[in-house]
Amino acid sequence: MAFEFGSSEWAQALTDEINGSSEYRNAARGWGTDFNGNMLFAFEADDRLSNPVNLLIRLQDGGCQGAEFVASPEHPDAGFTLSAPFALWKDILDRKTLAATAILKGQMRVDGPKMTLLKHTAASRALIHCTASVDTDFPGS
Repeated sequence: MAFEFGSSEWAQALTDEINGSSEYRNAARGWGTDFNGNMLFAFEADDRLSNPVNLLIRLQDGGCQGAEFVASPEHPDAGFTLSAPFALWKDILDRKTLAATAILKGQMRVDGPKMTLLKHTAASRALIHCTASVDTDFPGS
């Protein structure tokens, strides 16, 4: 069953996917210890997404305490914010583009300590993999 992108059901499915992933659990051991590991994915509006969508994922030491869609890309609980147009996010979630490549090319912006993110590349990659694994009904699909 596909979940509608932007719904609370989709956010719960993502939480379950992250918590059920041994790949993420192992790669993210220690993530968020001694720093704010919460991630906010800012899906910016473009020709495929009429309104911006912001997803806050609460992450700590290899687990997810919850995910929710929030009103603003500037949420006080976010330790890191990754921002890009929806079409680029869709390419990342379709595994056509790597998030790290998009960051290095300046196509995706990072707010937060970039060196910490770079030190935990495997955890970031596993998080994207979990996000891409949710059976999703995307806008314009």
